[in-house]
Amino acid sequence: MQINLNRLRTFLLVAREKSCTKAAELICITQPAVTMQIKTLEQSLGVTIFRKGSKALELTDAGEVLLNYATRIFAVVEEMEHVLEGYADLSRGTLTIGTTRSFARHLMPGLLALFQERCPKVKVILKEGSSQEIAEGLEKFKYDLGVIGRIPERSRLKVIPYTKEEFCLVLSPSHRLAERKQVSLQELQTEPIIIRESGSGSRYAVLSLLEEHKVKPSVLIEAGSVEFIKEYIIKQKGISFLYKPEIQLEVKMGLLKSVPIKEGPIFVQTDIVYSRDVDHSPAAKVLLDLVTAKA
Repeated sequence: MQINLNRLRTFLLVAREKSCTKAAELICITQPAVTMQIKTLEQSLGVTIFRKGSKALELTDAGEVLLNYATRIFAVVEEMEHVLEGYADLSRGTLTIGTTRSFARHLMPGLLALFQERCPKVKVILKEGSSQEIAEGLEKFKYDLGVIGRIPERSRLKVIPYTKEEFCLVLSPSHRLAERKQVSLQELQTEPIIIRESGSGSRYAVLSLLEEHKVKPSVLIEAGSVEFIKEYIIKQKGISFLYKPEIQLEVKMGLLKSVPIKEGPIFVQTDIVYSRDVDHSPAAKVLLDLVTAKA
């Protein structure tokens, strides 16, 4: 048995008005069309739902049962329409964004502040992972959007360039190169360089830069934690390239030293990424509009 909602809605109006003619006027169709819908509904249900009373149509027992269900069904339909209108007009809803831990702390607050000015009632969920993990999550529809460091292209993702974030050569203040005004990448040939874990956008950028200048460090250490990397540098166990906002406190305290690179500043391209296989929610469209406007 399949219930046609249009016929059920017509039944509800006829039951409330006790007249096919009055129901027809309300929904702007002819009275015979209403009568035909009621007959078709009765045939599909296999029961009679109306009988002619002395002055108006009356419900049978089966009709009374159907009216009870129809009233509840359309109450749910109205609630559903109200909720979905909220998603459409951004008076409610959720936007899930994947980003790296570093960008979550230093890059996203400004962007999300702009978004929440536009959509104050939309809940934002920020989830962290490496750039590679976020990209994989987007392909599995775990996020609406991602904000990540640039990684090798993935065919199922659409990429919008966002900002270029500066990364610095970071040393211990006691390091032999710490007092230099600038350092050539070639001078790092024998230095133990600590890089981020596999899947990190900054790792990809740094390794590409070193390869471009034919620099092969003597020791390469991988670490997923920025805090670990900073502690390792403070203990003079190596050097690294870190996101500039993440080292400001330690530089100010004299625990770390940032030295300019002779070949020029190091910038990591950040991208807004999303799946090609889904339509954007209204909230996601607003964020993308903010990004493209800024670009």
